[in-house]
Amino acid sequence: MNNLIIVSVVIVVAIVVGIMGSSNYDEIYKARDHRNLQITIDDCKRLFSEGSERDECIGKSINTFGTDEQKRQWEMRYSHP
Repeated sequence: MNNLIIVSVVIVVAIVVGIMGSSNYDEIYKARDHRNLQITIDDCKRLFSEGSERDECIGKSINTFGTDEQKRQWEMRYSHP
């Protein structure tokens, strides 16, 4: 009976650690992508003057590192000038 209790506790702890690790990974992933997006947009602004090249660079950056909401907002900006 004691072995069953120990195994149950170990399983519960493993599940809790797994859930916490997964949610923490998502936050780290989002923060990393946000930082990378900001860096690439800053690079686009330094490399290109106003115009289509800069917009294309920023668009590619958003498509690579942006969230779905950021991508949608970027597309809406050009579909409704």
